[in-house]
Amino acid sequence: MINIYGNNTGGIATGWTTKITSLLNEGEYAVYDSTDYFQAQGDLQWIIAEEDGSTRLKVANERNFKSYQFNKGCGNLKNVNVGKGLSLGCCSLIRPGSTIGDQVYIGAGTIIDINCNIGDGVTIGDNVTVFENVTIPPNTNVPSGSVVQNS
Repeated sequence: MINIYGNNTGGIATGWTTKITSLLNEGEYAVYDSTDYFQAQGDLQWIIAEEDGSTRLKVANERNFKSYQFNKGCGNLKNVNVGKGLSLGCCSLIRPGSTIGDQVYIGAGTIIDINCNIGDGVTIGDNVTVFENVTIPPNTNVPSGSVVQNS
């Protein structure tokens, strides 16, 4: 069981939370928000389903949540340095030598090439290509369909 912190109406995921819960099996999670998170089973890990990376980092630090690493990507994360609270969408790939910060969301179909540095609180949309040796600063939002390369 996983706790999800995000938007909900009567325990049903809404907004950004839907992106996360749509990748999970029903009954595998419970959704909470700022008004009822304290009712969650305390020993479970959390996914913070907020679009803004700085909000994810703030919630994780203020609430002292145990972060869940959510990996629906293709392949493993061998030789990738991963921080706390990674959410990796389906069919995404992170190549070896890359470093991923805390509370990073990487959308479906995204490719992060070798030796990249993704800062804390980064949100990367769906179907993004990040070329090798790219650094994405903390709390950056990379829109879906983007191509990110060094200039």
